[in-house]
Amino acid sequence: MTEERIAKLKYAIQQTDAIFAFEGFEPTPQKRAIDAAVLAGRVTIDQVIDEMFEYAREHKTTKGFIESRSWA
Repeated sequence: MTEERIAKLKYAIQQTDAIFAFEGFEPTPQKRAIDAAVLAGRVTIDQVIDEMFEYAREHKTTKGFIESRSWA
């Protein structure tokens, strides 16, 4: 991922978090871990979506998702 892409993604994450904060929501540790892994280039956003979908389908929850990922 290019530095420009990383900067744009960081900005999008900050803006999204700010919008949710207006509604009283704070990022979860899981979201923070996913954001960090994506920004570090250890995983793509599409990969996270696919893996989380499969995990949730199998386990009926996302609890434990981050702990089960080698890229986290």
